[in-house]
Formats: sequence, structure tokens, C-alpha cells
Amino acid sequence: MSDRDEIGSREARIARNELLFRTVNERIGELGRYWDSPLEIVCECGDPTCHEPIEIPPESVETLATDRVHFFVVPGHEIPDVEEVVERHGAYFVVEKPKHAETLAEGG
Repeated sequence: MSDRDEIGSREARIARNELLFRTVNERIGELGRYWDSPLEIVCECGDPTCHEPIEIPPESVETLATDRVHFFVVPGHEIPDVEEVVERHGAYFVVEKPKHAETLAEGG
């Protein structure tokens, strides 16, 4: 396996983990649409063993359902060589994945 294949495989594994956590958070978000208080979701980092909670404002719930390149992570859980921090909030960061992350996660 070449270095490039190994990097692509690592990125795909990270993307699959993040999309799995996103699916969980979308379900939480569906319930949270009816609340006015912050919503507690699961960190969407690429670490499959991470289950740290993040409180997000109710207005951020829509992002869960519509945005496939931005993910909510606990500060310090971002992976600089795979994603970029685009927003910094007290309890969480929003990271941006490359546009091809969903394709990688699906094995394409």
C-alpha cells in the first residue's frame, strides 16, 4: 500500500466515524427542534471511542440536517491534517471537512 493509499484509507475511516456520530446527532436534533434550551449532542470527531457531549444552541440544530461538510467537535478533537476549524465557540468548534469526505466515507 502506498503512502497515498494509506492516507486515503485513514481519511475514509475518519469520515465514516464522523458521519456515524452525525447520524446519531441528527436523531437527537429531530427531538431538540421542540426545545428552547441548548441541545446536548455527541462530539462528531473522527475518534470512534469519543462520546463526549457538546451543548449547542437550538438554532444550530438545522446544521445537523443540512450540512455534510461541517462537524461539531470538542476543542482539541480537531484533526488538522484532515479538517479545518472554521468556528470557535466556548464549548465546541465547528470543523470543515473536504468536499469529498462523504464520498470517502461511502468507500468511493
